[in-house]
Amino acid sequence: MENILMIFNTITNYLTGNFDYAAELRGFFMAVQASMAVRNGRNKQNKMAWFHAFMASVFAGFAGGTFAPMLMGRPSLMLSSDINFCVCTLAFILVNYTPFDIGYKIVGSFPGVLVYTLFAQLFRVNGLISFNSIAFEAFKNSPSKYYPIPIVGPIIFPIILANMGGFFAKGIDGHLKNGMPWPIQNGIFCATLYHFYVNDQTGVIGVALRENIANACDLLKNHITTLVPDLEKAFGSSLSEQQFAFIAVSAFMHVTAVLQLPYFFGSSFNPFVSIFSGPIFIFNALTSFLPSNTSKKIENDVQAKSTQDVNTTSKRKKSKGKKQH
Repeated sequence: MENILMIFNTITNYLTGNFDYAAELRGFFMAVQASMAVRNGRNKQNKMAWFHAFMASVFAGFAGGTFAPMLMGRPSLMLSSDINFCVCTLAFILVNYTPFDIGYKIVGSFPGVLVYTLFAQLFRVNGLISFNSIAFEAFKNSPSKYYPIPIVGPIIFPIILANMGGFFAKGIDGHLKNGMPWPIQNGIFCATLYHFYVNDQTGVIGVALRENIANACDLLKNHITTLVPDLEKAFGSSLSEQQFAFIAVSAFMHVTAVLQLPYFFGSSFNPFVSIFSGPIFIFNALTSFLPSNTSKKIENDVQAKSTQDVNTTSKRKKSKGKKQH
């Protein structure tokens, strides 16, 4: 029982970044992921000048923290924190300038990729929630007359944070040319969920959201504790609304990031497409056997057969005409 409770607490502490040196670790591995992205992408031939590659790595990982705070009149995180540039330097050296390229090989192995992906995602989770809170605190006393809390700012601000790197490196056209990038989709879903669940205490959306999620969680908890009774004490530990939302958003972002690795479904994996494409596939499969569809299919087959017979007859007539001549 104690082991299960310890594992549960360890997972929740990790997902919320509640452990020693969390800021340093997530910043370092975010920098590692950015350096690997440049090394495997724009600098694949290893021909970029070192400072060019370094700055490209810095902005690949920290463009949001560099530029987004300025929109709210706050200092850039790259200037206000000594940690960020230090971890960027260490990560860049590890990925690009270790003897025999051993750092790049270790980081590029499956365990290395998994570790830096998880901690980089923890960095993104913390950024999304922090920037949502910053915008809400700034605008909470001046909502529109149509809803009791501000909606647009606290949701858009973390989305800008998450996509600043794409806009900085590729421009607006390059970042958006293939439709809505995953960081925007993820930001819309997670920032909206967190914002209404935590900050909307009186509005109809927040009240309904918390009520329905609470009912779903109670149902799920009953099923799980029936199967594993030892988890009842773990589930009994009280979480604040903010902690619960933090864990839910963090878990979603972590699981999605892992599934998008090339070892699993790849970068094209999108949980929203998977959720909606499943019912559509089942619907199409079931309706293909309905009488109307069957009749339509038979009608199409008959029409195709008739066309084929006409073409065959025409060919025979032409062949007879040539023989007579």
